[in-house]
Amino acid sequence: MITFTPDQWLILALAFGLGLVLGMALLASPKWKERHREEVARHREEVTRREAVEADNERLRRDAGEMDSLRHAAARDEARRRDLDVRDEAARRDPDVPEARRRDPDERGPL
Repeated sequence: MITFTPDQWLILALAFGLGLVLGMALLASPKWKERHREEVARHREEVTRREAVEADNERLRRDAGEMDSLRHAAARDEARRRDLDVRDEAARRDPDVPEARRRDPDERGPL
């Protein structure tokens, strides 16, 4: 075990006291207070920006789901329209199909 002499204890206490006084003096200076306030303000701005980005991402996710459903509906509609066009073309070529079932290709009526 290491033993300390009274002189070493005194030097240790003075070093501790000096560090304590310097630390309090540095924390009390306006420069450090201003830097702390700036850091807190930057943190608040970053939190606000992150929340805005997360809200925007959530909106985009919802919109993407809606766009996917619209895209699938449009694809089904296009396939149905192509099927009707093929049937109409076959009906125009077949002389046995009544005139009422024939459609003009430029006339897009309800499906």
